[in-house]
Amino acid sequence: MPSEDCPMRPHRSRPLVPWLLVVCATLLATGCGGESGKAPDIGDTSGKRGGELIVLSAGDVLTLDPGSSNYVYEYQAIHHPTQRGLYGWEPTKTVPSPDLADGMPATSQSGKTVTIKLKPGIRYSPPLQKRTVVSADVKYALERVFLNSVANPYADVYFRAIKGVGAYRSGAATEISGIQTPDDRTLVLKLDEPVGVISNGQALALPASIPVPKDYARRFDRRQTSTYGAHQVFTGPYMIRNDGKGKITGYRPRRRLELVRNPSWDAKTDYRPAYLDTITFRSGNDIELASRRILAGTRQVNGDFATPPVNTLRSALSTRRSQVAVVPSQGVRFVALNTTVKPFDDVNVRRAVAAAIDRSALRRTRGGEALGQIATHFLAPEIPGHEQAGGAKGTFDFMRSSRPDRGLAAKYLRKAGYAGGRYSGPPLLMVSESERPASATAVALRSQLEKLGFRFTLRQFPSSKVAEELCGNPSAKVAICPNASLPKDLFDPQTVLGPVFNGSNIQPQFNVNQAQIDDPELNAGFDIAAQEIDPEERARLYAEIDRTVTGRAYVVPWIWDNAINIAAADVKGVVNRFTAAWDMSYTSLR
Repeated sequence: MPSEDCPMRPHRSRPLVPWLLVVCATLLATGCGGESGKAPDIGDTSGKRGGELIVLSAGDVLTLDPGSSNYVYEYQAIHHPTQRGLYGWEPTKTVPSPDLADGMPATSQSGKTVTIKLKPGIRYSPPLQKRTVVSADVKYALERVFLNSVANPYADVYFRAIKGVGAYRSGAATEISGIQTPDDRTLVLKLDEPVGVISNGQALALPASIPVPKDYARRFDRRQTSTYGAHQVFTGPYMIRNDGKGKITGYRPRRRLELVRNPSWDAKTDYRPAYLDTITFRSGNDIELASRRILAGTRQVNGDFATPPVNTLRSALSTRRSQVAVVPSQGVRFVALNTTVKPFDDVNVRRAVAAAIDRSALRRTRGGEALGQIATHFLAPEIPGHEQAGGAKGTFDFMRSSRPDRGLAAKYLRKAGYAGGRYSGPPLLMVSESERPASATAVALRSQLEKLGFRFTLRQFPSSKVAEELCGNPSAKVAICPNASLPKDLFDPQTVLGPVFNGSNIQPQFNVNQAQIDDPELNAGFDIAAQEIDPEERARLYAEIDRTVTGRAYVVPWIWDNAINIAAADVKGVVNRFTAAWDMSYTSLR
């Protein structure tokens, strides 16, 4: 899921710290007082049936097609309310729940055979309302994510170990041999090696497992770019408004997306209550104006922006606390140090930078304590491996304090050969986004590091240019990027650590491995951890990787992010822990 500063998403996306609402004790810096009311109970999933909800967003979905989707807003606007995959995310849980599946995956002792049973009798929306979902539909859904016309962003990350993928992609086979359907209710995945996120069901909760009938969709998929999204059939409680003959009519790009009830949906087979009658997403809004309209209006919530502007947020926390849901996102925000650019090829220089950063001051540039918990390493609370990697306290001296320790920083610089404990080299290139608050964060970081003798040429550009051409482009040789961020794809450490530190993930554009770490030993550790299916051992392996990369100070984490959602006073909002956004299938009107 992309952040507002640096949309470098493969995943997934911010689309997430123990699950709790941030109480007044943690919000003193933003003006929280006892008079403004209590924080909303976003875990109460009871509600009243009926009514229309309006969702105000700045941007739009990037795709309607579940096969190519991997953006938090698409989960919120389309996939959670309108579709059912093998597994899904109930709002209060951090493990996936069976949805189309009739139970969790059964994995063989070798870890190379995974069997999933499907529920019977789940029907499609018109025009396929007489058809029920069968295992062959899920098989085709998983196959089509490898089609060039679909362009799925994560298929190679999570599903490439399925036997026969190579032959299918090359055109030597017309189907993936490792995806088998012995009967209409059984799906079997044969793997070349164990895949932990398949065995625990998390990868099978991605939109890739949403069923797609091959005979219906194939004509759309044969085009250069598939148009199935504009003709898709639905299995969830809602559907995008359509003409009943296979053409979506309720979507106007960059303007409006309308969800209405799916007449084929059977509530007895689903965990979603689906209280609302209609949900309308309106795009193209100014975030400041939209935030004010939501807080002062009726039947409205925020959509794709996870945090209101700083001044609006402070006012809302002070005067409208019951309309503000502050929730952990399990994402992490960090300063990226390019190890291919001197002096950041020296571990002690990087440790000096980590010790000199005032992470509390950086957080204040974004709005204060409500924006997140100070990070002491990479894995956020609630991601397996967090505690083993150091918990909230952390492990390393240069990361333990949220305040700068210039004496410790000077010590590390002396170890790096700077006799006076101050950097004396040439100016370095720092690049940040020109939009606030990212621009303010960059200025604050530059000021902090100048106290150690560093000099920077600070250049600021629109966030899209930063992600594609500068911080996200290894050839640009940017030394330091203050506003790097990564939302999680899944509640699994692979999806947090892998994109940033696994050398196989370095890309020529939109590169998330901005430190450009390509260490064979570390890469091998990632391979071993990805195959581990035992939850405790998997957490231990990734915690070890977290300690390694934190100790080498490739990047400097400074916040485990919160998402801040707002609602009108007459909305009873429920936040989904997976997306850290309003869950449209549980939210209702008061």
